[in-house]
Amino acid sequence: MDNYNEWIGREIIRSDIITPRLVEHFKKTLEPNFRTNNQIPEGLFLCLCPDVVDSNKLSGDGNSKLGIFLPDLPYKIRMWAGGKITIFDQFQIGWEIKKTSKIEKIEFKKGQSGNLCFVTINHDYKFENRIIINEQQTAVYREKINNNLIMSKKSENIKVIDEFNIFGSSTLLFRYSALTFNGHKIHYDIDYTKNVEGHSGLLVHAPLQATYLLNIAKKNNIKFNSFEYKATFPLVANKKFKVQLGKNNQDDTIGLVLNDKKISTMKAIFK
Repeated sequence: MDNYNEWIGREIIRSDIITPRLVEHFKKTLEPNFRTNNQIPEGLFLCLCPDVVDSNKLSGDGNSKLGIFLPDLPYKIRMWAGGKITIFDQFQIGWEIKKTSKIEKIEFKKGQSGNLCFVTINHDYKFENRIIINEQQTAVYREKINNNLIMSKKSENIKVIDEFNIFGSSTLLFRYSALTFNGHKIHYDIDYTKNVEGHSGLLVHAPLQATYLLNIAKKNNIKFNSFEYKATFPLVANKKFKVQLGKNNQDDTIGLVLNDKKISTMKAIFK
């Protein structure tokens, strides 16, 4: 199989401006679960500089076609697997942000649900050539989804510091898709989600879950410069889910998102 080495190092640069409208709409989408004493809530950068192509360059899942920035991989079912965020400074309204995205790694693996390809992309968010946030994003491309082989996972036991519940409504998904210009149909097209990708319902965005975790940490005055997170199970929408912050047995600060069956769908560690 092609290892796609010639794609490693490929870059794309986009620019965006942090407008008052974007910040206000972001707050209204998260309300009341964001830290109000910050000018800009945590996680807004995930809405900046989205991947936008002409409509005729979209694939059947609503994402940009493979072969434009990312290689034309043999597996087409895409999910956001996780990432690591390093924070160097805080954004301000009015800043023009330049985002440089570079393909760092392409790895093929075999999992319980079939063949997989993991793509790691490095994103630098800069203001006047100064890095404000660095994000190492990992996307996974699946050959197929076999729900009979995807095992439910129990949540990690933590000593809870704070938690809140959210109803993952289709309106919440629509608003976040609009903020991030995310066209992936798993977030709004129920027929596609069930019949093509094999999920039981619409899915809550992984970066939205990460955003809630970032904000619950800031709300509780947790000091951190890095945030590493992993999507561990699909979070189905139109149900309640829980966002938790706590400590594990090693005294690490841990964030969890739990679905209505108390299965962890995302785990994060703050450092």
